Amino acid sequence: MDEEVLVEEDSSKSDSFMNHLSSTLAVKRDYEMRQYDYQWLDIIEDVLPYLDNILRNPKRFIINEEEIVKVELARKVTVESVIHLTQHTNLIQDIDKNGDVKPSKILNINKEESLDTYENRFIYTLIQNLRTFFEQRVETTGDNSYYVDKKNLKYEATSRVGTEDIHVSLFIDAVDKNIMQMDNEKPKLTYAQRLKNVKVQIDGFMGSELMQTLAKLHVSPVRSPIRKTNVILKNPNFQKAEALWNYIQTYVNQDKNENNKEDYYDEGALKNEYDQAILLTYLANRSITEKGLSEKQMLQERTYQLIENLLDADDLLTEDKLKEVFNQQIANVKQENQRKKKVILKVFQERLERDMKKIIDATQLLEEGGSL
Repeated sequence: MDEEVLVEEDSSKSDSFMNHLSSTLAVKRDYEMRQYDYQWLDIIEDVLPYLDNILRNPKRFIINEEEIVKVELARKVTVESVIHLTQHTNLIQDIDKNGDVKPSKILNINKEESLDTYENRFIYTLIQNLRTFFEQRVETTGDNSYYVDKKNLKYEATSRVGTEDIHVSLFIDAVDKNIMQMDNEKPKLTYAQRLKNVKVQIDGFMGSELMQTLAKLHVSPVRSPIRKTNVILKNPNFQKAEALWNYIQTYVNQDKNENNKEDYYDEGALKNEYDQAILLTYLANRSITEKGLSEKQMLQERTYQLIENLLDADDLLTEDKLKEVFNQQIANVKQENQRKKKVILKVFQERLERDMKKIIDATQLLEEGGSL
């Protein structure tokens, strides 16, 4: 009878707590995500050896510079010089009796190699574009993709039970961080090391003979579409170079950036769940400080609150369904407890076996006349 009275008093205090309860629940979220596309680096690394092949053996063509000079200034008399003289007899000064011809002037041909070809200007423009593209991507791409999700929850409440004033403050800070390592076919190299290697190679390209020569000539850069010469069509090195050209020209940034900040104030189900949890916490605290409240009474009160919450959440919840849920949860708890017991028992057994082995080894050592 006394126990029933205590339960009724406890229920009355629960009602008083809820009737006088004034609470607020605020959640702040700060989410940041950076997902970088590293395919551009893979493509550049793949093409660099082919560009190196081209720059080491650039295509050249011969330029013939013709000029009419005095015979004594002619460097070399060629077949073209003789043919030109037969066509321009006015340049003949004298003909000896033996038939030797003495010209006053003669055609002089200077043959020079030149790097100023369309294919070389294509490579020259490509490498300049590559350097600009590389610098832009390095500036905007991070070492690794990542996201950071920060959540801050603040619950505050006041209530009154009889002459007791109750104040509650609850703060929960949760931070979820995840750094997504980039897929790397070169596991021994970091992203920074790969960038350094590529930069060294591009800088080396800029100092090559082809790049330096065409820069001094102030050649005009080529523009899309690329002319399909035999070299560009059939040479494997130039095929790779053209593929890189097309990639840079049509590149679309695939990086994904997301920032989301939200302030959320709940006045519904979520806040009600916290209200109920705080009530149970209050009752548990009261059970410690007040005498006469038995474990059974506490269990009855908590069960009462739990059932009340379930019924508030689902009006169609039946007694059979409620029993089924409780039975299933009880079975789950028992199963988990059994699992924990097995784990604990295994740890103790392993430790015992190790200790026993030490004792046996020490005993054998003593029997053999040794010392510990």
